[in-house]
Amino acid sequence: MKIVPVLVIALALTACKSQKETRVKCGSVICTNEFVMIPVNVIATKSSAIEFKTYKVINLATGKELKNTGWAGKTNPNTVIVADDGHRRDFPEKGADLQLQVIRKDDRVVKVDYKVSGGPCSCHVSKLSGPDEIDLDQ
Repeated sequence: MKIVPVLVIALALTACKSQKETRVKCGSVICTNEFVMIPVNVIATKSSAIEFKTYKVINLATGKELKNTGWAGKTNPNTVIVADDGHRRDFPEKGADLQLQVIRKDDRVVKVDYKVSGGPCSCHVSKLSGPDEIDLDQ
């Protein structure tokens, strides 16, 4: 009978194992260990092939390009990553204005704006505005 409370405590502790506690000036925040990415699907409505040379994401406040973490196209070649948790501290909690620039094969640039939040008190990045897919034929 004494083993039941011990098992309940052990089960409760293992359930919390996937969370970590981060202490910053904003207090204690419990975060999950998941790595969040903000993916965007690239489509082509007028042509059958979805082809582009490359893409980049610019922080409009600083004018600097966000470093690509290399996740784009790993699961789907027509998916690009606007931001991920590796960029979390680069964004304020109220959000940062970003611009996704996709360079097509003919060197035309398709530009789409996003607002992404993060910050030291946030566990993950979050898309506040911007489309889930962009059309290369726009």
